[in-house]
Amino acid sequence: MISKSRSTHEALSSGIYSRVPKQNKQSGFTLIEMIVVIVVLGMVAGLVMIKRPWGSAGLDTDATVRSLVDGLRLARSRAITQERDVAVETMPSGFSVDGGSPRFLPPHQALTTARVVFLPDGGSTGGSLLLSTGQRRIAVSVSWLTGRVNVMEPKQN
Repeated sequence: MISKSRSTHEALSSGIYSRVPKQNKQSGFTLIEMIVVIVVLGMVAGLVMIKRPWGSAGLDTDATVRSLVDGLRLARSRAITQERDVAVETMPSGFSVDGGSPRFLPPHQALTTARVVFLPDGGSTGGSLLLSTGQRRIAVSVSWLTGRVNVMEPKQN
């Protein structure tokens, strides 16, 4: 019986009955392979950033419209709270609120020249401003009675 248990013990220790084969080779990536992949991805990302512009004309136009509308609404609020006339002056290169520093437009945009004065009662002198950029035209209107600011963009065909 001792000989039988020894032979079983020897068989188990030698790996005859082992179900999982022994592997000396480990799977995975080496450090060098990881560094090479990171460098290649960095080079590709760098090329994409160089070739592609950071902004777009459409986003610039939307930002300009928001800035103009915000300036007009600020002027109306200031006229009501401070009980005085507040003017917004526009020129082709930008606009200014209440005689403050001008806010300049991007080079490819132009604004009609106008002067809108907001009154302490919330009304205004009214008027329409036209922002043009390439093929796109956006009208910003100010109601003379209420001073309300509206943005209208005609449908493109």
